[in-house]
Amino acid sequence: MSVTLPKLDKTLPAHPVRLSLGTTAISQTAKKVDGVTPGYAFEVVSVEVNATTVAATISVDVQIGATSVLASPITPVAATPTEGTLGTSVRGGAAAAISLLYTSNGTGAATNGFVTVWIRPQVTSSTPIASVP
Repeated sequence: MSVTLPKLDKTLPAHPVRLSLGTTAISQTAKKVDGVTPGYAFEVVSVEVNATTVAATISVDVQIGATSVLASPITPVAATPTEGTLGTSVRGGAAAAISLLYTSNGTGAATNGFVTVWIRPQVTSSTPIASVP
């Protein structure tokens, strides 16, 4: 017999996952620079980009698998946390990877860049949590 739980309360705290952007290279298109697999079903609740300097046109995307969690890529602003707008595909399963990609133009770079992805564990009403013989 499986025991199930209802969906988690959306007011429960989310957990930060920090992905490194580092110093970007010029003329990159959807370059994957970091990623993580949380190991449990999750929901992305916020994405924020930070960089010490930005001397180029750069856009940052965060994906679950090959699908963006953002409505549109984030353009970082030097020394200013820049939050993205979430799209409609914000949930991933236990085996799903969160990836950080960027696109840059032919000049300059962003330095000391990182992205914070806030995720919340996702339990659905049909997720078995225990078996009793």
